[in-house]
Parts: sequence; C-alpha cells; structure tokens
Amino acid sequence: VNLIESIFKPDSIQNFLLHNPEYAWLAVFILAFLESMVITGSIVPSIVLFSICVYLFDQQILALYLIAPIAMSGAHLGDLGGFLVGKYSGDKVLSLTFFQKRTVLIDKATSAADRFGPLAVVIGRFTPAIRAIMPFFLGLTRLELKRFYFADLLACFAWGIALILMLKGVQALGFINTILIALVGVLSFIYISNKATKK
Repeated sequence: VNLIESIFKPDSIQNFLLHNPEYAWLAVFILAFLESMVITGSIVPSIVLFSICVYLFDQQILALYLIAPIAMSGAHLGDLGGFLVGKYSGDKVLSLTFFQKRTVLIDKATSAADRFGPLAVVIGRFTPAIRAIMPFFLGLTRLELKRFYFADLLACFAWGIALILMLKGVQALGFINTILIALVGVLSFIYISNKATKK
C-alpha cells in the first residue's frame, strides 16, 4: 500500500503502519504537516490525523510521548510554511480558484488576523475550518516572522497538550465517548470564535 495514495483512507494507512511500524512517526509528521499547510489543510481532514494517532497509541505502535511532539513538529512546520507562502507569494496564491471559492472562510480568517494579531494563530489552531489558512493570512500582514514563530509555538504546544488529553481520554473512556466530547468541544470553540470575529 502506498502511504501517499492512502491519505484519505485511515483504514489503509492503519494497515500500512501495522505492517510497517517503522514509518509510524513519519506518518504522524506528514499528516500533521498536511493538515496545517495552506491548501492541503483544506483537503486532508483533521480526523484522519487524530484517528491515526488513536490507532498508533491504542496498538502500542508509537508511544504517547513520541506521538505528541512529532505531531506538534509537523503542525508547526506546516504553519510556518503557510506563513511564508503568505508573506512572499500571497497575492499570487490568492488568485487561485481555491481561494475564490472560499470567500466566507477568507473573511473570517482576515477578521481574526486583524483583530487578534499573532494570537489569531492560536484561535486558528483550535478552529479546523480556518486552521490551515490562518498562518497564510497572517503572512499577508506586516507581522514579523519572529513574532509569528513564538505565537505559533504557543499554539502548537497548547494543541499538543489537547491531543495528549484526547488520546488519554480515548484510553479511559472509549473511542466513541471521546469523539462525542471532542466534537462538542470543537463546535463550542468554533461558535465562540465566530462570535469573536464578528465583533
């Protein structure tokens, strides 16, 4: 099974990693990067990364103390990539059909970037709908790379802690209950974020 061709099929990825556990860390890193990078983040669902992390943790293929920092590193690199794309090629990227069809998300991301500055990346990290495009839009502003870098470190660290808690929750409560709890949490945060960006 080709890992790249199976990105949208968690079952295929799980089967691949079951027979090739040495690539587990790479799968987590790549998926975290892809779901954080501008454009690919809108194609690769967050649930794919989470389900793979759950599987690796549950099957003891990869320890929790490795899953979290690897995922955080991939996410941080994806965010940095999105920021730099926005900073140096923002206008060209905005002309792509991909962005022309997502004006509502663009408005929300732009509003959050203007309102919260570098801390908008923290909001974006916990809001799946704008997670991948928030660093890109911050790159379009005059925000310095250094300020974004440290704000994103904070965002990815907080996200990593949340990932650890969710994985521990899966272990303690069972997969379905944790998914429901996580879903309620995500929806609540999205609602609060939407209210904040409209003010």
